Amino acid sequence: MAEISEPSPNSKPSSPPPPPPPAKSRDRDFLLHLEAYLARRDGVDKLLKISRYAAKIALSSPSVSKTLAPRLKSFESSLGLSRKAFRLGKFVQDLNALRVAGTLPSPPSDRLLTAVAYGGEGIYYFVEQFVWLSKSGLLPSYLLPRLQKISAWAELIGYFGSVVLKMKEMGKIRSLIEVEIERSNFDDIERLRGKLLLKQLSIVQDLADGLMALGDVRDGKGLFTTPLLMSSAGLLSALISTHKNWTSC
Repeated sequence: MAEISEPSPNSKPSSPPPPPPPAKSRDRDFLLHLEAYLARRDGVDKLLKISRYAAKIALSSPSVSKTLAPRLKSFESSLGLSRKAFRLGKFVQDLNALRVAGTLPSPPSDRLLTAVAYGGEGIYYFVEQFVWLSKSGLLPSYLLPRLQKISAWAELIGYFGSVVLKMKEMGKIRSLIEVEIERSNFDDIERLRGKLLLKQLSIVQDLADGLMALGDVRDGKGLFTTPLLMSSAGLLSALISTHKNWTSC
């Protein structure tokens, strides 16, 4: 067997060493970020929601022309129907969330709130599939009012549970921030404050959506169910959700 000779100190390596990995940039390429955002179901859904409630706000303005109003109304209605079709099967994510929550150690009150939040939302998304089928003409139209009422109540109950649960989570985050302040862990303090801000925005979004659900339950009657207020709440919710989805991509 031939012996392997050791390289001399002056010999050059046969190939140059690999270059160091490039430093990661904090700013992602915009088009790649946009592609990742649009690949998400929620990303496209919230863009449709922004368009729909912007059209509703325009329709509630007294200055809208008589020729533009019918086109805006048709555009708004088609967006509403498209969103219902686009959320087909979305209730499955609530089922999975309930399954995961059932395996986690948590107080009975948190388990109840989780069941209310995800259960209400899951029923809402499930019934909305039949609302879509009724509006599209496959199911009889006389089922639509009852389906919409069930959907609105389930959505309202779900948002109630979600808001209470998130308020409890905010209390826990504030407690952690106080602990980290005592330890002078400034990086953790900054991270927790960012998490707290997102939780606060999420509560504002749930309250806005809950206000619209309340309007649906009351069939648009009452002090806080004016078309402009409902449309503004919908647009606010859509903008907050779009921000959250954009930053999480």
